[in-house]
Amino acid sequence: MEVKQKKRPSTVVIIFILTVVMLLGCYWYLQYIENQYAEEAEELLKTELNQMAGQVNKKLDLQYTNLQYIEGFVTKDTVEFDAKQAIDKIIAVKTGNEFSSMGIIDLEGNLYMATGNVIDVSDEDFFKQAVKNDRYMSNTIVDDKGNLINAYTLKININDDCVGYVFATDDVNELKDEMNVPDTTLAGRGCIVDGTTGTIITNNLYADEFLEGFSIYSYYTNKGYNKVSKRIKDAIEENGPECIKVKFQNEDYIMYGERININNWYIISSISPDEMSENKNSALLGSNLFIGILLIVYLLTIILIIFIQEKNKKNIERLAYVDEITGGDSFTKFKMNVEKLVMGSNDDYAMVDIDVDRFKFINDIFGYEEGNRVIRYIWKEIGEIVENGETYAHRSADEFVALLKYKDIDELGKRLEALSERTAGRTFQIEKNYDIVLSMGIYLIDNENFNIDSAIDRAVLTKKSVKGKHSKLYAIYDDKMREKIIRDQHLENLMEKALEREEFKVYYQPKYDSNSCELAGAEALVRWYNEEEGMIYPNEFIPLFESNGFITILDKYMFDHVCRDIKNWLEAGYSVVPVSVNLSQLQLYNSGFIDEYKEIIEKYDIPPEYVQLELTETTLFSKISTMNEIIDNLHSIGFKILMDDFGTGYSSLNMLKNVKVDVLKLDKSFVDDIGETKGNIVVSSIVSLGQLLNMKIVAEGVETQEQFEFLRDIFCDEIQGYYFSKPIPKIEYEKLLTKGAL
Repeated sequence: MEVKQKKRPSTVVIIFILTVVMLLGCYWYLQYIENQYAEEAEELLKTELNQMAGQVNKKLDLQYTNLQYIEGFVTKDTVEFDAKQAIDKIIAVKTGNEFSSMGIIDLEGNLYMATGNVIDVSDEDFFKQAVKNDRYMSNTIVDDKGNLINAYTLKININDDCVGYVFATDDVNELKDEMNVPDTTLAGRGCIVDGTTGTIITNNLYADEFLEGFSIYSYYTNKGYNKVSKRIKDAIEENGPECIKVKFQNEDYIMYGERININNWYIISSISPDEMSENKNSALLGSNLFIGILLIVYLLTIILIIFIQEKNKKNIERLAYVDEITGGDSFTKFKMNVEKLVMGSNDDYAMVDIDVDRFKFINDIFGYEEGNRVIRYIWKEIGEIVENGETYAHRSADEFVALLKYKDIDELGKRLEALSERTAGRTFQIEKNYDIVLSMGIYLIDNENFNIDSAIDRAVLTKKSVKGKHSKLYAIYDDKMREKIIRDQHLENLMEKALEREEFKVYYQPKYDSNSCELAGAEALVRWYNEEEGMIYPNEFIPLFESNGFITILDKYMFDHVCRDIKNWLEAGYSVVPVSVNLSQLQLYNSGFIDEYKEIIEKYDIPPEYVQLELTETTLFSKISTMNEIIDNLHSIGFKILMDDFGTGYSSLNMLKNVKVDVLKLDKSFVDDIGETKGNIVVSSIVSLGQLLNMKIVAEGVETQEQFEFLRDIFCDEIQGYYFSKPIPKIEYEKLLTKGAL
């Protein structure tokens, strides 16, 4: 029977369709250009307003630093505070010249000015606010000379009791000057607004209009722009606007507000998209011309592409369906073959994933060409066991996949054992000193619920369970494996809410000075307590989080909680010691993690030396080229870096030479060998070598008195392990800190 071929669309139809698509694309492009100008205006507005806010914040911080200096000066060596004596003291040393005027307010509201005047300000709003706030800056007010000023107040405390207030004023133009950032489009065009009331503090935005002390909402309302007033008010009440678009005086504007570090104030400014688009029309004209030329070239190109496609169809199919190394079916072609075989047959099939143990060793020692030769050899040997109705392919690197029929599991196992024996008994390059050892994972396919990607994934997962275990050639996906997958999925479903509910708890394992046996530090370890699941230990969820990427979020969560704890301990007067926090390898791929960690330190305002970062030796080894740059950046902030699990990596001595770590943590596997002659020698040598390189040495997993005494005698700096303490909850750890509290 003759099979009719499907009619292919004619070249004219293809060109017509693609031309329509191209025209629509050109129209979209022109619209895109229009939107780009608006987006650029938004970005420019945000950037420049951020710079403006930064300068104002810097000015305010400087002023309050000056006030804090004055507060410290007047309370120094003072038991009984007297406002009159305090102002005399300020006058005597001529401090406070940074302000227009200076004074001291007593608790009754009497203001003692540096000019000698005494004024009752008890009914003034700035005094009432000073009583409520540690520091306060008033809205713009008019002084007795008619000048526009802002009043600053700062509480004066002696022994945590408020005894008065430092008072200063400054000309409002000082804030205006700070808003004038050089070489910017806005050029200082902005106004500072009290977000609580809408009162304008200082105005550089609405030229030639005196608006200080008036409401920005009323300003727009009085001009008939009620919608603009409402949009600004809504944006501020939502805790600071993103960019909002408003129409004012028949022009479109983009308005944005940036919060500053005082009261609930915002700097607000606006810009018209056309303001930065003087060449917009000429750019659009050029774009139209360009699009016209592009259409002509496009049509010619389409014709040429269709011609070339027809001519090179076989070559394209070869690229898609032929594996580059073996010359056999590609992985893509394999998946197509599998779909046809499984869906069109009642036979029982198994998906088998195969790879070579220590294949990286072959590549590294004998070169990539030798590795490719091994791949071609294994592919050929798999082909020898494949029968009709089966298929196989090289997937990637040293990995192969095969779809094999089976009648019973034993028969399938014998076929795979035969394959392993054939590859192990290779007849080429036998003079080279390496073995070919295969690891295989088998997934028995359920034809009714077949999904090729799931079948391959499960075969790969099963293979990993025997990888490197030469006593076992293959494993079969079973209920236990399935239960693990289901369990992992269940934990993944819980992890986001667990983070929100703070189910991840910080446990602290103390470190002790080996000489004095006093608390010297701690390591922060994570525990997961769920009300339904109970305690979930790290060995169950950490590998899962490392594979799905959630570990980076958990790392940051742990770091934040440790910093918060340290902040509380410092405020409570505890004898705080450094705490080390683990940093996963995936975190290193996050280019912004250093800034994020720095922000957390600054948020809690704690010295960085109280928080240390632990990286495993294998993590450091895999990133030596960039690791020192990362470590330098962390050092510049003040962090100390610990090398965890030292001795478990590939080249420990090379690591000591190349990586700039501060603390070396000796792995438990070395500590366990203490008491044996060779073990004692190795541990002593590592401790001596680390100390010669100016590194502090911490021994992990110390459990016996013999281990402790040996490590103490060879001058190991710190001890961590069950000999002193297991990991303990925060509340128990705090008891250790309070023993040395002030």
